[in-house]
Amino acid sequence: MQRKEYSIRNFDAANSYSKILSIRILPDGLCFVVSDPKDNKLLYMTKIIDSNRHGIDIFADECKSNNVLAAEYLKTHVVYETQQFTLFPTPLMEDVEEKKIAELNFGNVDGATVLTDTLPTNEISVVYTVPQRHEEAIRRNKPNATIHSQMMPLLFNAMFNSKKCKGSYLHLNIRTSSVDVIYIEGGKLKLANIFQYQTADEFLFFVLGLMDNYHIDQYDVKCVVSGEVDENSAVVDHLARYIAKIEFSATPKGIVEKSAFSSIKNKHQFLTIYQLPICV
Repeated sequence: MQRKEYSIRNFDAANSYSKILSIRILPDGLCFVVSDPKDNKLLYMTKIIDSNRHGIDIFADECKSNNVLAAEYLKTHVVYETQQFTLFPTPLMEDVEEKKIAELNFGNVDGATVLTDTLPTNEISVVYTVPQRHEEAIRRNKPNATIHSQMMPLLFNAMFNSKKCKGSYLHLNIRTSSVDVIYIEGGKLKLANIFQYQTADEFLFFVLGLMDNYHIDQYDVKCVVSGEVDENSAVVDHLARYIAKIEFSATPKGIVEKSAFSSIKNKHQFLTIYQLPICV
């Protein structure tokens, strides 16, 4: 198990009632951040990776033993890294049950809770599933928390930043064996989906197929990378052979990082948890 903790010098969990807690639950880990909503200042962060346990089990244990996670906050947000999501026009949500949408896209969803995120534009909703056991664990330990899929902050970030991009915009949120893909062209969302892969070669094959299907110009597209991937990884090296403009997602503007967080490597892995308090 790997555990890393960062905090400002005078951080005190006893003063949590005026702060925001943001939690990210991964298939193999957990991350949680405390921030001050007055100036969006980061105060505390812990990241735990354990390939032998799901993040929901780490979360449940930490809620019992970690005084920062156990404290009561002004707001608590949870990003659940789901493997099943689809987009649906928000105006039509009143006429169709969430579960029907999920069943049409994913098949049988017994044993899962179907949830919905609505983007601030109110045009697009993200319909996704969370295993019922996991949703119950979140509600039991943090009954006042709001749960979101990773696509909520990712879409918000991509749609905002693509407006400043002259060409097309491709966002890849990469994990060990899956990748969330968002493609925007001419200011219009063309694709938002999740794909599985096992090797760097398989990942590259998928990306090249995507570029071919959507006629993406390798010299024109701006590719932004986030997620659980090192900047020097084989996946990124493969990608750089075929896409000219690659950059790693930056800390969202408005987030104040004190010197205590300057040593964090690969800050792009925290995009969803940093972005969440801004877009909800």
